[in-house]
Amino acid sequence: MKVFIALSTCERKIVTKLCLDNLKEIVKKDGNSKLAIYDDASETYDEKFLKKFSKSVLRFRIRGGIERSRARSFRDFEYIHKDFDLLYITDNDTIHDPSFLSVLRDVHVVSSVSFEKKMPIGLFNSVLHSNPKNIIDGDESFSIRYTCPGVSQCYDRSMVSKIVDFLNKNPIYETTYGFDYHWPRSLGVPFLQTKTSYLEHFARDKDEHGLHSGLSEDPMIDFNRDRAVNPTSYLQGIRMKTIKKIMSG
Repeated sequence: MKVFIALSTCERKIVTKLCLDNLKEIVKKDGNSKLAIYDDASETYDEKFLKKFSKSVLRFRIRGGIERSRARSFRDFEYIHKDFDLLYITDNDTIHDPSFLSVLRDVHVVSSVSFEKKMPIGLFNSVLHSNPKNIIDGDESFSIRYTCPGVSQCYDRSMVSKIVDFLNKNPIYETTYGFDYHWPRSLGVPFLQTKTSYLEHFARDKDEHGLHSGLSEDPMIDFNRDRAVNPTSYLQGIRMKTIKKIMSG
């Protein structure tokens, strides 16, 4: 299965470079995936910087928010990149385990043959989305959830078609926060979420003090706000090293 990875970027140059270094290497070794970058008019880096990591870069001239970026990636997958099987969306403040693409394909097969209906997939078991009210069912490997973090969502071609149709009929949702809730809810099925996290979410760059931490001087409040639950050993090993790289600039 061919995977189209749509990465939304906006500022955060330090963590963006770390994210892109990580994804570029994974895509290169995989050989059956493509990384496309959708940039929301960043001012701290340009198209030349982004094209070091992918030939497929779309930079908006005026900032329009992540919903516009996401919607464009869904439509590109639907109308242009027709030779790909899966659309995987993520953000520029993440680091992925090198195995995540092979895991994604395996989970897609499980979803297709082991459940009554196919479900979109999430590989990020996160602190903020682990409320018991969000969990419908589960076992030692997976849980079925109403919502899934927007930094790791995967859809097959039929799901993308339904979401594009939903957006075409309901354009309000391209300008209102809800790509990780209203869009997938239009499918009428929950998410299949891995219990293991195959990416880590860092949620800030060096100079973003106060994004989540208020008046605190402790950047770990930001880094811990939506961190991975049960991350892979690889992600455990690089977490503090990544934080140090972000904070050192």
